[in-house]
Amino acid sequence: MKRFFSRKVGRGLLAVTSLLFTFAILGLGNSPQAASIAQGYTTSDSELVVGMGASLSPESTSNKTEVERSSQANKGRFVGIVTTKEASLVTLTTSVSSLYVATQGEATAYVTDVNGALKKGDYVVVSPLKGVLMKASSDEASVVGSSLEDFNVGGANSQEITKGDGSKETIKVGLVKIDVNPRIISSGKSPKNLTFLQQLGQSLAGKAISDWQVVTALVIFLLLLVVEGSLMYGAIHSAIIAVGRNPLSRTGVYKQLAQVLATAVAVLAIGITVIFGVLKV
Repeated sequence: MKRFFSRKVGRGLLAVTSLLFTFAILGLGNSPQAASIAQGYTTSDSELVVGMGASLSPESTSNKTEVERSSQANKGRFVGIVTTKEASLVTLTTSVSSLYVATQGEATAYVTDVNGALKKGDYVVVSPLKGVLMKASSDEASVVGSSLEDFNVGGANSQEITKGDGSKETIKVGLVKIDVNPRIISSGKSPKNLTFLQQLGQSLAGKAISDWQVVTALVIFLLLLVVEGSLMYGAIHSAIIAVGRNPLSRTGVYKQLAQVLATAVAVLAIGITVIFGVLKV
């Protein structure tokens, strides 16, 4: 009987290890570049580099999709952030592709503080600087994604621009991790067309998070249910059988049952911590 319960405890510890392993291999949102979907494009814009926003160029066709730096003039054709093939989880490419654009998921993008300092959770839009994004105004009708971290203005590069009235202004430009998700919004706070996963994740985390984080959390939750169900059912069922066969062993059986239940509680606590860690990253 002791050997049986020892196996149960061992299975519980193995379940904990499995959850942590799943947490690691799925990325948990810690590696934004590994959680993006990239599409191959061609370009004739020599200044379009990794980290810049990209929009379809007027010369783009169904046979040859070409992109250029995003700007106020082409923001309606925005497709994503220029990335690398190795930095994406899924890459769709053709034989003529010369660069890759993260069209969904997490990516690192150039942003500016021209419209205010960007904070974690803020929506981002195309800025007046070609290829650079900025914080969305409260009256924006559409956004290209949301920021996953604060913009470190102190560590950004300074750049002088000329405003419409001819005056000069010094702004900051730097890299920030964002969730690429072009969509229409009803206001600066409430998106019209959030997916079910995004709504679920946002309600749990209290902030904008990506589909990948929600999917990872759901996978871990399902694993947790399977592990907990297996531990509880096996332990209680075996304890009942053991006591029925030998009533005198009741004290020892209950003691071993308590150990298994304690392991189940530990597995549950670790699993919940991991899930909230995924959603809060």
